[in-house]
Amino acid sequence: MHSEAFSSRRITQVLHEGFADATAGPSRRRTQSDLVDHWLRTLWEGAGGPASGGGAGAALAAIGSLGRQSLGPGSDLDLVLLLDPARVDAQEAQRLASALWYPIWDSGTSLDHAVRSPEECAVVAHQDLRAAISLLDLRVVAGDAALVEDTARMLRAQWRREARRRVGELVDLATDRGRHHGSLAHSTEPNLKSDRGGLRDITVIRALAESWLADHDHEAVDAAAHTLRDARDALQAVTGSSGTRLGRADQDAVAALTGHASADDHHAVLAEAARGVTWELHRAVRAAEAAIAPGGAATRGLGAERRPALTRLPHGVLVQSGEISVDPASQDPLRDMAAVRHAATTGMPLAAATLARMSEAPLIPLTPLQRDTLVDALAGEHFAEVYESLDIKGVFSRWVPNWAEIRNRPQRSAVHRFTVDRHQVETVLEAQRFLSRVGRPDLLLVAALLHDLGKRPDAHDHAAEGAPLAEAAAQHLGFDRSDAHRIGALVREHLTLIDLATGRDLADPSTVRELLAAVDEDLDVLEILRALTEADAIAAGPSAWSTWRADLVDHLTGLARSALSGTAPAPRSLLVPQRSVQEAVLSAVRRSESAQVLYPAHLDDEPISQVCVGAPDGEGVFAAMARTLVRLHLDVHSAVMVTMDGVAVNTWWIAAAPADLPHPSVLRSALDRELAHRDRPDARVLELPPAPPPRTTEDAPVVTLLPGASREATVVQVNARNRPSLLADLAETITLYRLHVRSAHVMTLGRRAVDVLYLTDQHGRALDPPSVGRIVAALMDAAAT
Repeated sequence: MHSEAFSSRRITQVLHEGFADATAGPSRRRTQSDLVDHWLRTLWEGAGGPASGGGAGAALAAIGSLGRQSLGPGSDLDLVLLLDPARVDAQEAQRLASALWYPIWDSGTSLDHAVRSPEECAVVAHQDLRAAISLLDLRVVAGDAALVEDTARMLRAQWRREARRRVGELVDLATDRGRHHGSLAHSTEPNLKSDRGGLRDITVIRALAESWLADHDHEAVDAAAHTLRDARDALQAVTGSSGTRLGRADQDAVAALTGHASADDHHAVLAEAARGVTWELHRAVRAAEAAIAPGGAATRGLGAERRPALTRLPHGVLVQSGEISVDPASQDPLRDMAAVRHAATTGMPLAAATLARMSEAPLIPLTPLQRDTLVDALAGEHFAEVYESLDIKGVFSRWVPNWAEIRNRPQRSAVHRFTVDRHQVETVLEAQRFLSRVGRPDLLLVAALLHDLGKRPDAHDHAAEGAPLAEAAAQHLGFDRSDAHRIGALVREHLTLIDLATGRDLADPSTVRELLAAVDEDLDVLEILRALTEADAIAAGPSAWSTWRADLVDHLTGLARSALSGTAPAPRSLLVPQRSVQEAVLSAVRRSESAQVLYPAHLDDEPISQVCVGAPDGEGVFAAMARTLVRLHLDVHSAVMVTMDGVAVNTWWIAAAPADLPHPSVLRSALDRELAHRDRPDARVLELPPAPPPRTTEDAPVVTLLPGASREATVVQVNARNRPSLLADLAETITLYRLHVRSAHVMTLGRRAVDVLYLTDQHGRALDPPSVGRIVAALMDAAAT
């Protein structure tokens, strides 16, 4: 047992030798495994194990990393003594096991061992998912090779037979691990084995492939496995332990050992590999689930085969088999962005072919409608998953200038949990909670997306250096110069509020003055900065935000808000109506004393059309116009409503090309019918499906009084989740309370609508306090309906 030909201590030595250059990679690991195999065969011979060849009935087999021939310095030995009970009795089995295991234990090598017959292996594999996956790597080391090969074939066949039952378990295993360990790509201290995208996920991918239900990109997964194993080997060589968490203290040494210039460069390579693994796991799971679904490859022959239903959505978006794709023949400029929006709001994945098409599309600046569709996607609860799928194909870096500079870039602050790019995505997710509290939710979401764009390797002040980058990116994303400048300012000042609140005397007037200067004395920017501050901190990590910090920030924000009281700015329209068109409609209404419709000339290629509608002003006219547009299925993008000399002249921007609009006479006739029946409650009912319930309490509508915005009217702002009937419902509520809309400014920003309404009583005066309270509550109910 302890012959001169075998020294048990050599096993430990072999496992720790040869790792001075971790870049040797797979060839080194195979060499190490071969050496361990040699010593185990020597041990087998010394223990009196039968020679290789069929019929002996006993064999030493490897599973785990030794079975895959991917040993690392801290790897365990996972061994199975495989015995045929018909040829090896219990006494001989016990003797052989003792002769094998005790020398390995004496060497100090970690050992996971089992003594089983082929039938016992099958039972264990049937009962234990992890054991079933591990046994797929069963490989002969010494003894009866035929026994091991026959057992391995039996276990693989059993795995395929049971695959339909096991897919759900595999998905749950990977999901649960991801929930407990997080993402390897975005962690500042990743676990190379257990994090999402790590070595365990590679094992799951290969197990799915072994089931024949799904395949994967073998070249990509093999390359990722080599990268992650190189890092694991270097880490274990540096620490002298079997750990797989790459802590900050070891990152420089591990980077050097793997041939990288810096820890940041190494982390970027690891993140790229982990993202590839995550994407391949996602694809494999989707393919396996589709295969076992009714009509899938694994169920064909069990019933009549049916072709998956195809659903066509606006803008050339298609949904089939639970995936989102696009119609290649569609020329709609919103096609790709609308597909992304649908994925972000529903959680359905984008098809691989669609992602490939997006990655090859020409790179051009976004139009305003494409910008708004992207903002819709940023407001979707599944935006993070969509970002990952877009980014793994290089799409996101093509859309957002300078994104590649911060992609996969780790953060050296202990406060941060995520890489720079993923932190910005997490900040967008946190900012979604504040969409109902700010007047420009689109600016909040985009500022959250871009706020750390300046965190490049050579940055000294990432906020100041990121501001011009964010401003340029915002213009590329379709914002005008004014809004892009505000986004740049928010990026430049995104740390100002928290720094002032926690580091300055809040009783000193200069503190408030500095904050007011930072927001350019703009109340809207102040509220966005307040929301961005909290979203940024919470996205960073639990230690970056606390009740104490929140109280200080709220106190300082309140002081600044009070200093700006009475200076509420006039509502700002995203689009400006043409004065000549308004006057033409006004003149036509005066001549005819009836409703008139005019379509101004369409001056560019933007798929958005202007419609100017006029009618003698009176009770219910605004509501009738809004209902008419809903009944004709016209999607309002923005609107400005004014009263000119007793005539309601309303300009609407419709998200449709001019060719898709009904003829002006059709719109005028529909409006005449609506006006004629505006006093009949039954005729005002809109036959529409109910709006989806709010996702969270933060998603509920908010109605805000804007004191000081007008001397002649009461101004309220309604910030609510958009739906086709929202404006009509608000207008109907105003009519029921017998109030007049002096003017209105309607903006659709992402999936929210921000409508500013100038209300007066029947005598044209601002509302008294009791009336204000009633209409605010009523508008809140109407927006939530």
